[in-house]
Amino acid sequence: GEGRGFEIAQGRLGPGRVHHCMRSLGAAETALQILCQRAAQRETFGKKLYHHEVVAHWIAECRLSIEQARLLTLKTAKKIDTLGNRKARKEVAMTKVVVPRAVLKVIDCAIQVCGGAGVSQDFPLASMFAYIRTLRLADGPDEVHLSTIARWELLDQSKKLTAKI
Repeated sequence: GEGRGFEIAQGRLGPGRVHHCMRSLGAAETALQILCQRAAQRETFGKKLYHHEVVAHWIAECRLSIEQARLLTLKTAKKIDTLGNRKARKEVAMTKVVVPRAVLKVIDCAIQVCGGAGVSQDFPLASMFAYIRTLRLADGPDEVHLSTIARWELLDQSKKLTAKI
């Protein structure tokens, strides 16, 4: 009804943010695929890039980051579905911070493995990086979400602690 515009807009933000995070995870998968492809094709010092321990660790760290971010996103989506947007606000904020950070890390590793080509138009990585980076600003910067998460966490903890916060 009339006068409920802000409330309605707020109700749509949570699912919209989760949607952007899910799409971002798809970009991370693409970046990791490019990273692995390049690591298997290129050689330095007589061995494939993926045989260099640092590159192997980047591949593993990227997979870990993607899976952690995906699990948080799925948990958030389930909470929205089962309990509603209002009860999932903390998880939405956490997802909004965690996923773009994780995805940027994966894209950055892929760029590093691709070298100069990674920031050229030969690969989609530079444009992916720019797009995902804007998600850390869109719908509120990370710092706003971090302050909100801290406030909710302190509220939750204050119910459990004997010392006053």
